[in-house]
Formats: sequence, structure tokens, C-alpha cells
Amino acid sequence: MKAVTFTSILALTATLSACGSSGGPTGGNPTYPESSSSSNTPSSSTASESSSSSSVASHCDTMNTVVGFASLGAGTTGGAGGNTITATSGTELAAALSAKGSSPLTIFVDGIINADNSSVERFDVKEMSDLSIIGVGSSAMLDGIGIKVYKSDNIIIRNLTIRRVDTGEKDGISLEGPANNIWIDHNEIYNDLNSDKDYYDELVSGKRDIDNVTISYNYLHDSWKTSLWGSSDEDNSHRRITFYANFWENASSRMPLFRFGEAHILNNYYKDVSSTAVNSRMGATIRVEGTVFENVQNPVVSFYSAEVGYWDLADNVYDNISWSNPADGDLIAGPGADLSATISYTPSYSYTALAGSETKSHVTAYAGSGKINECLPTP
Repeated sequence: MKAVTFTSILALTATLSACGSSGGPTGGNPTYPESSSSSNTPSSSTASESSSSSSVASHCDTMNTVVGFASLGAGTTGGAGGNTITATSGTELAAALSAKGSSPLTIFVDGIINADNSSVERFDVKEMSDLSIIGVGSSAMLDGIGIKVYKSDNIIIRNLTIRRVDTGEKDGISLEGPANNIWIDHNEIYNDLNSDKDYYDELVSGKRDIDNVTISYNYLHDSWKTSLWGSSDEDNSHRRITFYANFWENASSRMPLFRFGEAHILNNYYKDVSSTAVNSRMGATIRVEGTVFENVQNPVVSFYSAEVGYWDLADNVYDNISWSNPADGDLIAGPGADLSATISYTPSYSYTALAGSETKSHVTAYAGSGKINECLPTP
């Protein structure tokens, strides 16, 4: 694995400077901060401030580390080393994307973007490279409008709230290949369950030849159709996706629905899932590790496709899970109370897993938008 460092190219706030990093991504293993005991804490204010600064730096190093497949190849650095621009309306965001050119670019989204201040039905990241879209603070939102990444590489999307997308393809964030080295991190994406199940589409999804993608620290909730990878049983590209430290809550199915390729579901937290969580199909190979399933029906299965998918399981926590056959009776594989692995698989990158017993508290503390403002670059 090649470690890639986000160079210090943006003027950061004093708080971010205290992190001891540029607020951008690095590739490699995160180092989780350890608590200091009172007996080891220096008594002087200077030593105390130094310890606090060190703790913040360690925290930010962790949150700005790209874990998983997006760290492979040339890494995922987005708009590092390029210009910056701030968009306060959908018209400005669309214009910035349209004018991007070949140089790296970071677009900061500041405020609420919706149909009233936009001239497009979705924001296209098309045929471009080296781009970051980063929400400012705790209130950057795409309200009713989503993002599509197509024929693009080295793309970062962080710290946005995206909700109830009812225009364009009705996806929160969608990827369509050819596309590679995409990092979708610390966003909140949701629909609602009061609508018809087909009114909205996916929260985050991908199809065709996508590779080296990491979906991390997102809060994904209130959705019928949540995360589809592979649009049909004929969409046989060998996708490689890491789902790391995401919080999936109050949703029906597809978390993810994954066809072909490889996926690593590392330290995720599932809560209140009514139909299926992980659905491995058409020969997909998935490792589910250090993950918590709480009040979940069918946590890991292979339903609805002509061929089964496979899974490896390690150090997961199951709390009040249940099993049921598919509604149409077409049971392919699972469910089974023994939750045995059907394949042995380890992804092709180095990583450090949290223990399954620690996942819930970690994910609920940090997943979603507005959770790591001190670690992000600012305009």
C-alpha cells in the first residue's frame, strides 16, 4: 500500500493548526488516541496544553486517514495542491464544477443548497480528476439534490448533509464507472420511510467499473433502498469497496446490496434494520469485521440473485437479530442462526480494526457531518 499525504495547501484555522496536520487525508492505518490516567498527567498548565494539543493531533490524524481500498494505487488526495472556491448556492456549485479544468480544486459548500438556488437537477462530477467537495462547519447541506461521479478519479466528498433527493436520479451520492479512488467520508445522508419505497432511490451507490472506493464515517438512515453496488446481475465489474465506521440506522435493506467484486465492512454499526443488512450476491466476496448488528433482521445473507455471494465473518456483535425468508420465497443462501463464514477473505491492504465491542461507541461519536470540524480544512 502506498501512503499518500495531503500536503499543506490551505490556510487553516488556529484550531486546525492545533491538530498538527493539514486536515486532509493520508493513506494507512489510523492510530486511535488513548486516554491518559490522572497519575501520568503533568501538573503545569504548559504541559497540560501540550498534552491536549497532542490528543487533538492524534484524533485528527485518525479522522484524516483514508482507510481501505481508496488508499491503494496513487491514493486519494482530492483537490490537494490546487485552488479553492466557496459555493453558497447550487448555481455557484454547478458553475465551479463546470469550470474545474485540469488543475486540482477544492470546493467548499457553505450553507443550504436546494432547488430554489440551483439551475441543475444534480451536481455532475464528470470526466474530471483531483477534486474535493467539503462542507463548511455543521450546516452545509444539499437539500433535495444529489451528486453523481462519472468517468472521474481521485475525488473526495466530506462533511455534507444530503437529504431527500427527489430530482435527477434520486440518489444522494452515486458513482458510475469508469471511476476510481473515491473517498466519501463523514457525511449524513437520509430520505424518509413515510414515502413510497420507490419514491427515493439510494443514499450512496455505484455501478459498472468502479474501483478503490472507501465509504467511511457516514450516518446513513431512514431509507428504503440504501446502498446498491451493481445495478443488475449482469453488471459484473470487479468493484472493490471499503465500508468503514458507518452508522446505518432505521432502514429497510441494501446495506449494502453488493454484486461481484470485493467489499470490506469494517467496524460498522447497524441499528433497526427491517429487511436485510448485508446482501452478498453474484459471487461477491465480503469480509464483515468488528461490526455491530442491533435489532437487525437478516444481518448477512444472499437473497434474490441467480448466484450466491460469499462472506467472511470476524469479531462481530449480534444483539437481538432475527431471520426471515425473502418476501417472494426465492431464498438463495441463509439465513442461519450459526452465522458461519462461507469463504475466507482478507482485503489487499493493511488496516487496524477496532474490537467489535468498541465499535458502537466509536461510530456513534464520530459518524456523520459536523463531527470533525476541527480536523477539516476551511475556506
